[in-house]
Amino acid sequence: MRLREEYRETTIINKSRFIACVMPCETEEQARLYIEMVRSDFPDASHVCTAYMVGENNSIQRSSDNKEPSGTAGVPMLESIRKSGLSGVCACVVRYFGGIKLGAGGLIRAYSGAVADALAHAPKTEEVPVNIWKVTYPYDMCGTLENWLRRNTDITDLAYGEQVTCTFEAPAGQDIPAGIRDLTRGVIEPVSAGTAIRERSID
Repeated sequence: MRLREEYRETTIINKSRFIACVMPCETEEQARLYIEMVRSDFPDASHVCTAYMVGENNSIQRSSDNKEPSGTAGVPMLESIRKSGLSGVCACVVRYFGGIKLGAGGLIRAYSGAVADALAHAPKTEEVPVNIWKVTYPYDMCGTLENWLRRNTDITDLAYGEQVTCTFEAPAGQDIPAGIRDLTRGVIEPVSAGTAIRERSID
């Protein structure tokens, strides 16, 4: 599961404003560029603390307290990324100090909580394996068969010649051939056209 796009969320704790910014990133270079962008967006912030987990199998993990007391920001943020179950994430928490010190425990809770909440609420996608099928049928089956295909699959192409040829996708594990055979009393048989991986949004 991955983030679909950048997401920002603001929390106020004892008059300090914490703006959690999270972004999908594949590489360390992308993460560093995103951190630079966030810092340029908030040049007057008291702190911009960062953490990212990127690379193959999330092998690259870095964090920075950005002048907050050591261990109170970057590492707790990184731990929130780990617990989220997401891969390829860069998180920045922008802090505008409100005049009330939070103490080490308060800072840890604030930074880790800001990232955890942002990651929980951010739009996400997941990779889904699909089977690709082709089916050819006469025009007198258009109504029945096409309606069934639209309800149960994702149609990607319809070609009209002497007969109709429909290309469509369905999640792996869904027994499409059986459904089509039942619907057409065994007259129509779909042909496999391979497999693919698709991104699906998670509400």
